[in-house]
Formats: sequence, structure tokens, C-alpha cells
Amino acid sequence: MRNFLNTLYNTGLIKEQDAAPAPAPETEVDVNVSETEPAPTEEVVPLSPESEVMLVRMLKKALVMKIDPDDVTQISNFSDINEKNAKQVLQQIINIMKNYSLDIDID
Repeated sequence: MRNFLNTLYNTGLIKEQDAAPAPAPETEVDVNVSETEPAPTEEVVPLSPESEVMLVRMLKKALVMKIDPDDVTQISNFSDINEKNAKQVLQQIINIMKNYSLDIDID
């Protein structure tokens, strides 16, 4: 290959100023790590049977409750509910429901 390029330079077909710049030095790339490696996801655990029962009871009660406008405002101020804050928000909702009745079931 070197002889071929030398021949081209010697014949005048390619001048040194026409030559491509030298390639940048190669950097080591770890092929095992990608730049867009996904962030580790948290494992979502399904509800236990007890949690499902509590959820259904709370939903049933929520459908028949008449809530004070102040409590409606408090509930609407909750941030987005996700896996990280669900337990905290659940406790806040239960505390609001206890203002109306100490039992989660419908009386």
C-alpha cells in the first residue's frame, strides 16, 4: 500500500496538500459497556392478597364518601404517585379517610 501511495505522489496525481489528514489516535473502547446503557430498574412487587383486599375496600369506601373541599385540595396536591412514594401517599390517604371514619369498610 505504501508503494502505491509513493507512486501516486511521485507521478504528481496526488499532492501532499490533497492527502487526507492523519487519523486521530485510536482510543480504547470497552465493547462490553455501551454509552446508552439503561439505568437499572426497580423490581415491582405484585400486591399481596392482604394489600389487594385493603385497596378494594378503600376504593369501595372512596366511591361513597363525601369529602370536605379542604381534603379534596389536600389530595389534589399529592405529587405523582409511583413505586417510590406509594406507601407514604397511602398513609396520607388513610389519615384523611380516618377523619370521616376509623374503619376502611363502608359502615
